[in-house]
Amino acid sequence: MKTSRRDGVKMCVLGAVGLTLAAGLLTGCKSTYQARKTETSGFLGNYSQLKEGKGDEALMVYVNPKADFKQYKKITLDPVRIYATQDSSLSKLPKEDLQRLVNYLDASLREHLKKDYVIVDKPGPDVMRLRVAITEAKGAKVVLDTISTILPIGLAISEIKNLAVGSHTAVGSVGIEGEALNSMDNTRLFAAVDARVGRKITGKFDKFDKWRTATDSFDYWAERLETRLTELRNKGAK
Repeated sequence: MKTSRRDGVKMCVLGAVGLTLAAGLLTGCKSTYQARKTETSGFLGNYSQLKEGKGDEALMVYVNPKADFKQYKKITLDPVRIYATQDSSLSKLPKEDLQRLVNYLDASLREHLKKDYVIVDKPGPDVMRLRVAITEAKGAKVVLDTISTILPIGLAISEIKNLAVGSHTAVGSVGIEGEALNSMDNTRLFAAVDARVGRKITGKFDKFDKWRTATDSFDYWAERLETRLTELRNKGAK
């Protein structure tokens, strides 16, 4: 399944939300822009509900018109996974680097969402279950069964500094698939598929430039999720 975006590049503003620890390491979402199209990985299973996004939405989106987002006060977050093909740039990375990437996305999501939700580890009537995967390419599979562990945002940023440099392939684009479910019966509340591409960087002055596409994309998506959930709570699903 493919979708495209005619309105081109979308610029973004990354809120602080406790991420000032990243200053000096990450430059924010100016280093990335939304891809014009994406391919589904299989992580979400059912894509029939998703439609092409509009404006600053993800490339593919779904919002349950019957969902009452005001009822959810808490979030439980499944471990972040990686879905990619054998020949993708992600599959060529050392397992330790993949672990640092999923941990960073997990930490960024928690850092943004904790402002408005209590993060819990058990289902409940007021608990939203969040599933997220880093993706690359159609027909993907889980790479090395890598899943995130829970780290504070400061430690996750510190771990990113240890990502391998040198001969390993840099991640020039990255995709994401995610959905929120009612934690009691797994009714889908919303779902999204998106992808971002890195702007050209030289890497001459910052050896971590090669990872900026991934980390800036993760921060962007975490901020957008926070914003979108606020909109859905305040205005109701449309």
